[in-house]
Amino acid sequence: MIVLDTNIFIYLANGTLDIQKVKNTDLAFPSIVKVEALGYAQITVAEQSYLEALFAECQQLDLEESILQRAIRLRQQKRMSLGDSIVAASTLEYDCALWTVNEDDYAHIEGLRIHNPLKG
Repeated sequence: MIVLDTNIFIYLANGTLDIQKVKNTDLAFPSIVKVEALGYAQITVAEQSYLEALFAECQQLDLEESILQRAIRLRQQKRMSLGDSIVAASTLEYDCALWTVNEDDYAHIEGLRIHNPLKG
């Protein structure tokens, strides 16, 4: 299973990333990603519709206590956004790889497998 960061959903919706890159793959997202992507103030109706359909095809990783505790520890180790800490904690908790374009935001996290699909 692959966990998708918010930017991957946005790039899929606006065509920057080809949907073929994730076809026939088990996809998941931390619940915060849905809030970040659909909560964007300038989202178009077409993008919102596309994203909602894509989210429906993926497994949602809910914010459980173990994820909360891991996110807290990550934020205590190094300053990072709340969203990034939840994304990283969810990915680690489910032992998955994280697809993101923002590699630098997560580079300091030991054991987190990161892949940038725009690089290959």
